[in-house]
Amino acid sequence: MKSLTVAAVVVALFAGVAVGATYYSVVLGESTAAYQRLVDELRAENSRLQSQLTASNNRVSGLESDIKSVQALLDNAQRRARELDERVRRLEAQIQQLTDENTAARRELQSLRAKSEAVKNVLTRLENDRVLLSWIRNDPPNQREAAREFWNETRTLSLKSEPNLALTVDKILASLDLYFDWLEKQPRLTGTSRAEIIAWCPLYIDWILNAPPGVDEYPNAIEQLTDEILLVVIGHIDSLSTILEG
Repeated sequence: MKSLTVAAVVVALFAGVAVGATYYSVVLGESTAAYQRLVDELRAENSRLQSQLTASNNRVSGLESDIKSVQALLDNAQRRARELDERVRRLEAQIQQLTDENTAARRELQSLRAKSEAVKNVLTRLENDRVLLSWIRNDPPNQREAAREFWNETRTLSLKSEPNLALTVDKILASLDLYFDWLEKQPRLTGTSRAEIIAWCPLYIDWILNAPPGVDEYPNAIEQLTDEILLVVIGHIDSLSTILEG
């Protein structure tokens, strides 16, 4: 009986060991499978992450290349900007120079126009002087009304040459009648014989000595006008020389 009990205990013990071994084998097998699955998942995740890292590295490399390209473009743009700034400065300097030259040219042009206008004015006066000189070289008529017409025309020409000359011509016209009144009373020499000449001389001397006051204003004014015309012409020639030399 005791032997049976011992045997039973031994059998039970071996049975328990067998069951335990079987249980641990099952558990260990399941753990190994789970571990393998975990390892496989980790490997897959690592492979995925490695792929992502590679892609990221590729993108980084691409971005670095893009950055280098952008930097090169930026450097080129800055260089071009500096070149454009330099061109702008040069053009501004040229524009300023041209503006200064244009201003100087405008001033010179205005000066030349003023000089040209002054020369034209003086030439016009000199032409009027020429006409007046040509006219005044004629001897004044010895008849009253012809002389009056002569001096009225002289006055018209004088106004074109130098207006102040007309004042002297007015003096001539104002003394004209007195002069011709006296001139018309001049004794006439009717013959050429000695007796006729001897008889005429006292009359002529008396006519000269008894000339009315102011009768000499007429020839004096004519002489004054001639002198004044010459001075006017000389003044106009000097004016032209001054303008041309300026």
